[in-house]
Amino acid sequence: MFDKLFKKEKYLDCHNIKHSIHFFYDNIRACCSNVPGPVFYENYDGRDIDWDYVYKKRKDWIKQINSFRNKKFYPDECANCFELPSMYSSSKIDDFPNLIKKVFIQNNMSCNAKCLYCSFGHINNSFKYRVLPVVNSMISNQILSKNARVYMSGGEITISPEFEKMFSTLTGYLDAKVEILTSGIKYSESIKEAFVNDKCILVISLDSSKKETYKKIKQVDCFDSVVNNVKSYISASDYARNNITLKYILVDGINDNKGEISDFVHLVNDLGIKNIRMDVDFVKYKYSETLNIPEYYFDLYEHFNSLAESLNLNIQTNDQAKAIIAKKKNSK
Repeated sequence: MFDKLFKKEKYLDCHNIKHSIHFFYDNIRACCSNVPGPVFYENYDGRDIDWDYVYKKRKDWIKQINSFRNKKFYPDECANCFELPSMYSSSKIDDFPNLIKKVFIQNNMSCNAKCLYCSFGHINNSFKYRVLPVVNSMISNQILSKNARVYMSGGEITISPEFEKMFSTLTGYLDAKVEILTSGIKYSESIKEAFVNDKCILVISLDSSKKETYKKIKQVDCFDSVVNNVKSYISASDYARNNITLKYILVDGINDNKGEISDFVHLVNDLGIKNIRMDVDFVKYKYSETLNIPEYYFDLYEHFNSLAESLNLNIQTNDQAKAIIAKKKNSK
């Protein structure tokens, strides 16, 4: 009766709140977005996780969203999230099982590069806890879906002391591929083996087509190492060719021109990689304040997409980049 009288116009049907978990460097939370998101454990130090408690927290957030007494349709921590508009529902959120379907592993903030656009360079204590015991706990408690989407990043996840074992555990358990966001500087035998078994997706931010530009952006001289590692993965398995993405993040005043972009697209094609992506600097251009994104970025995106299409490359676009660009276009 009360529901019909006081029905809200919107409800947030968020897959992250219901089924996602993010192992960040200092806490465990529900998502990896452009806002903090609801948190399960603050200042996490590696202690045992109570999965019943985690499930209860999820249900409490949904109860809050569903409540007709609460006119807001999302938790406070989710305000300004770029994903919100795509997850609005006109109906109450249904019950959901205690099952984790998406995992973000980002507990190690150490890195082997010093990218100008990095948002974590200020972090000093970069490795507070291990994730492998938690992964084993999810598996033993049967709450990690066999088809879960797992993303490993950092910092640089491949230099984590537990990376090799954690990665092999996940690829051995999951039916789905594990995606790694990496600098690509460190070669990994376990990544090569995962490519052979078609269990890995690799996203490398190369951001350039030449050593000089790479060094300006990454502040390390490792361009040749990354390119040679890509060649090695491809030579080991044809699956690598279709599961590696080379990414180009626009950095104002360094690689934000058509000449650099053209050279990068041709490099990707010459390497035999099928997937390519261009992103904006999410630290400089946030979704909550994106109306200052440069106008010439639209020309650069058009040039990038046109050239990549002409070479039959698979163009990928980060969802956050899509939202930022769309928001700027809609403001005109």
